[in-house]
Amino acid sequence: MFGRFFHGQCSLREAFWKFCVLGLFACSGVSRILMTGLKQSVGYDANFLRVVLNNISILSMNSNAFAWMCFYIASFLGLIVYSLICVIGMWNTYKEYEKSKVLAIICMVLSWGLIYLAIKTSIYQV
Repeated sequence: MFGRFFHGQCSLREAFWKFCVLGLFACSGVSRILMTGLKQSVGYDANFLRVVLNNISILSMNSNAFAWMCFYIASFLGLIVYSLICVIGMWNTYKEYEKSKVLAIICMVLSWGLIYLAIKTSIYQV
């Protein structure tokens, strides 16, 4: 399924809605949920990354915060990898799309915007 998308063999509608919109929404949602768990484990401090880094010393390691941070980092790296797959897949779909190049360009621009929003919402939470 991802192979067809990666090589540009699926339709533009399927590539954009199924893989870019829904895929990025799911990856960003998982990363955001794990960030919320990380913030809860350090008590919703505004500078939660500083608190987590202070708790990861060898002498006083908070294992709960460390586990949440590892899960969050893994999900964020997964989001970055999936974003690269989306860029390559949409580019290959753009090259193969014959009907309307304007529509293909619009989908490419929107997919870049979705990637930006997915990464932004995964990093920052009020």
